[in-house]
Amino acid sequence: MSNGDRSRPLALVERVQQLALTSVLQLLGVKPGEGHRTGLLFVYLLCGSAVLVLGRTVRDTLFLSRYSLSALPWMFVLYGVASSITVVLYARYADRIERGRLVTVSVAVASATYLATFVLVKLDVPWIYPGFYVWSDVVANLLIVQFWTIANDLHDPRAARRLYPTISAARVVGVVAIGLVSGAFVQVIGTVQLLFVLIALMVAIAFLARRLRAFPRSEASTPPRSRGPKPRIMGDRYVHALGLFILLTFAALTIGDYQFKAIARASYQEDELARFFSLFYAVAGAVSLVFQMLVTPRLLARYGIRAGMSVLPVSFGLAAFVLPFVPVLPVATVMKFADNGFQYTIHETSMQALYGPFRAEVKARTRAFLEAVIKPLSYGVGGLALVLLASRIEVSMLSVVSCVLIAGAAAVIPLVRRHYVVALERNIGARGDGDGDDFVFDARATPGLFNVLEHGRPTTVLLALDQLENEHSPAFVAMLQRLVRNPDANVREAAYRRLASIGLGEPAVAVAGLDDADARVRAAATGATASLLGDDAIEALARMRDDPSQDVRVAAIAGLLGHGGVEGVIEGAAMLAALLASTDPDARIEATRVLRELGASAYRPVRTLMLDPDPDVRRAALRAAKYVADVRLVPLLVDALHRPATRGRAAAALVAIGEQAIAPLAALLGDPNVPRPTRLMLPRILRESPSPRTYALLRPHAQAVDGHLRLRVLAAMSSVRSRAGSIREPFAVVEQWVRFEIEAGYRNMAAWQRLPAGLATPLLHEEFDFRRLRAYRRILRILELRYARAPLTLVRTAIDRGERRANALEVLDTLLEPALRPLVLPFFDEVDDDAKLARVGAMVPEVPPPEVFLLGQCEHPNPFVAAIAIDALREAGSPALAETARARVDSLDPLVREVCLRALASVGESPPPSSVRDPDPVVAKLARALTRSLTERTMHSTLEKILMLKGTPLFSTVAAEDLSALARTAEERSFAAGQDIVREGESGDELFVILSGRVAVHRAGAEVTTLGPGEAFGEISVLDAGPRTATVTAEAATDVLAVTSEEFYEILYEQAEIAEGVIRMLVKRLRDASRGG
Repeated sequence: MSNGDRSRPLALVERVQQLALTSVLQLLGVKPGEGHRTGLLFVYLLCGSAVLVLGRTVRDTLFLSRYSLSALPWMFVLYGVASSITVVLYARYADRIERGRLVTVSVAVASATYLATFVLVKLDVPWIYPGFYVWSDVVANLLIVQFWTIANDLHDPRAARRLYPTISAARVVGVVAIGLVSGAFVQVIGTVQLLFVLIALMVAIAFLARRLRAFPRSEASTPPRSRGPKPRIMGDRYVHALGLFILLTFAALTIGDYQFKAIARASYQEDELARFFSLFYAVAGAVSLVFQMLVTPRLLARYGIRAGMSVLPVSFGLAAFVLPFVPVLPVATVMKFADNGFQYTIHETSMQALYGPFRAEVKARTRAFLEAVIKPLSYGVGGLALVLLASRIEVSMLSVVSCVLIAGAAAVIPLVRRHYVVALERNIGARGDGDGDDFVFDARATPGLFNVLEHGRPTTVLLALDQLENEHSPAFVAMLQRLVRNPDANVREAAYRRLASIGLGEPAVAVAGLDDADARVRAAATGATASLLGDDAIEALARMRDDPSQDVRVAAIAGLLGHGGVEGVIEGAAMLAALLASTDPDARIEATRVLRELGASAYRPVRTLMLDPDPDVRRAALRAAKYVADVRLVPLLVDALHRPATRGRAAAALVAIGEQAIAPLAALLGDPNVPRPTRLMLPRILRESPSPRTYALLRPHAQAVDGHLRLRVLAAMSSVRSRAGSIREPFAVVEQWVRFEIEAGYRNMAAWQRLPAGLATPLLHEEFDFRRLRAYRRILRILELRYARAPLTLVRTAIDRGERRANALEVLDTLLEPALRPLVLPFFDEVDDDAKLARVGAMVPEVPPPEVFLLGQCEHPNPFVAAIAIDALREAGSPALAETARARVDSLDPLVREVCLRALASVGESPPPSSVRDPDPVVAKLARALTRSLTERTMHSTLEKILMLKGTPLFSTVAAEDLSALARTAEERSFAAGQDIVREGESGDELFVILSGRVAVHRAGAEVTTLGPGEAFGEISVLDAGPRTATVTAEAATDVLAVTSEEFYEILYEQAEIAEGVIRMLVKRLRDASRGG
């Protein structure tokens, strides 16, 4: 057999193994890129669980073999005290030290104390046995707390809900594994030598914690700062109820633990006792694992949180009740199983669900209070009860106290559940009011969410429906059928849409919605009717085809094609074909909406409509392309990326195509012939397919010549790394890339310092300031490829804000490795440029003379930089201007061509004859004007209009470069005194910026306000596409810039600063109106 023949079966086996692994990961909820991280966390928790269980085996055996039972209650008291002190000390330093380093320190201290314990046990020092009894549990629980802290850092709330059940299974697996092997270890090496096994497990934990440092923290793991004082937890009745339940339950479990160990000690000694404990933990772990996998989900799903809370106390209470009558080890073992078997399975699952209503910042504090203060206090309470009673009554009779405590805990359960539902309703209501953007309710919050659906306000009902996205129960369907009668149209629409997606419910309910007064509700009911009736819906859907609402007509055709069977497909296809063949553009637009509902099967007609002669149809087809998501559309979508008006929709469609579009898009990124705006958009598209492959395709462009493109690529790489995981750049690469950016930054700094005043135009001044800011951002993005993203994100947002800059630099200092600090920190220091350049000395590259440097900027890959550099030469009357303008007048960028035409006119040269036929209307208009006269003032240049726009509050914080597209299309208009610019009630899609003059604003004939140069009006009609809300009249001769809604929305989509400007302007108008009223 040839090598090739032998390799084929091996390849097939590897392929089968890979498919099997992928299927298992999907079954466990593990997405691509999460497997390595989830595996490390699983092993980490398994080792932590093993340390807890094996440590208890060793401590129980050593202590009970040497001390009388009368000393055991004091151990519970001492543990409660020691645990509380440890938590207070640990909390003081936990957030100041990097997580992996903190775990390493903890393991080092614990290992040293365990080695000392081994020596002292060998010397038979009496106090070491009670000391280790307390200390071993403190160490084990601290390691578990550290694990969950790291896990929470690495998962956002939705990822946690999806992956934590899989990861949490490691705790039970650890109990089983240690239970099975520790007995054998005891036989071979003895009980005391198990301390070395514990040390080995802790060293493994430290290694795993350091490995997990390579994974970026989730951005949602650090909750945003809330305004106002921190919410109080001590005054929360829900916290009181939870605390009382935990106190009573764990005080009873402490007494039961004493009883179990007392009866076991009477039956076994030393190594036999250790083997019994090991066997018990193994069997208890195995049974609880089966219970957790098979019973817990079904029990909680069917009977809810109250049943989940009741399992442990009820089962423990029953065994405790029997023990006085049958005081033997099997009964005590059953009682202890109720503790060990259920505490880490259904009880812990239920407790995590009970934390669901708390917001992130409150949840962390509440959990810390209950689990690090109340739970240890309960051990102390149980211990004190034993101190008082253990020597006075028989061991089995202590169950009387346990039963009383458990009865109290059971009585508290309804109170806990009632407060749970109230808290859930309160917090979902707060979220409906705009708070808690990242709040995610636990999957078992269903009862409270149902209550919100029944009684909540419309906003909270909609949020509750969103949280119940995977609910399909009969009770939920019945609730939806009641919601379709809700007075709020938004709620009715949402309910019908959910009925359609679930495909369950009474068809008559859906048919009744076809006559709803609201068109959106009728459309949703049409979809539900199709889903619930199937091919029996044909007659009902056919009559909806004549509905006046396009939404309803689209839903009817889509319903026929999707659910109408053969007859419905024939009828629906005929309707769709008529729309596609129509000469009316509105009909073809309606067809694109139907095709959007059909998804992947609509490739051919969508492709045809993307080439439609009507631009509105083409734009509508682009929207449909997102839902078709066919890789064959990539060439057409790339072509649409070149046009500003369609760039956003084309990008959304390419993102939807996903992995299949990565390679062709990455190839375009490296093609210098692709228009620059398209290349700048590509990294943002690629980052939405986060995978190691995407990262590898982006990486070669991390050193692109164009600084703006470089920043976009680095930002995309950081985003991919944060989601794909297991990617970390080597130190040497990070240092090389950072050094390149810093040297370029110093070069720009030195060049600006040498530039004479005659060449330093306002736009050039802003450009160099902006370059410095972008250099900061690029450096921080590079650092994000090696270090944790979350703290660097905070640094990036604060670095240009004076009051927060010092704190940002402090964070940067603590984050960087020592070898990088001397390189990075001086560049960020808040000192003037002269001092900064003098301090770094030889690191500053040689800078050419000012005019030579500026001539080099005229060839910059960023056309905006080239344009303002040529304009600076024009302003200074440079001798090199004419030659430079002639060389760049045929540039691919229209702004550069415009600036060159003006530069040539300033030296008395006419524009090239071809300029009057320029494809860009602004350039062509300028060329025609200059052909008539080189001296006559024709119109404001784009660069002048940029300065005018930046003089307004609306655009003052937007970078000049980002205003370029807006300024090029902004039209200058002049109005005489008394002339109306806009009229109240008329439709309008333009906003206006006043260049000179003054206008009066009238509403219903009454003057509201007056506006002057730099102020804007008309923005409300642009934002809501409604009629003008006021009449604006020129009080004197007035010049304005008119900006169309399409161009405004294009830049609004890209620039958050404009949205902030709009908000500031609207707030000012509201205040003015309030004062006027």
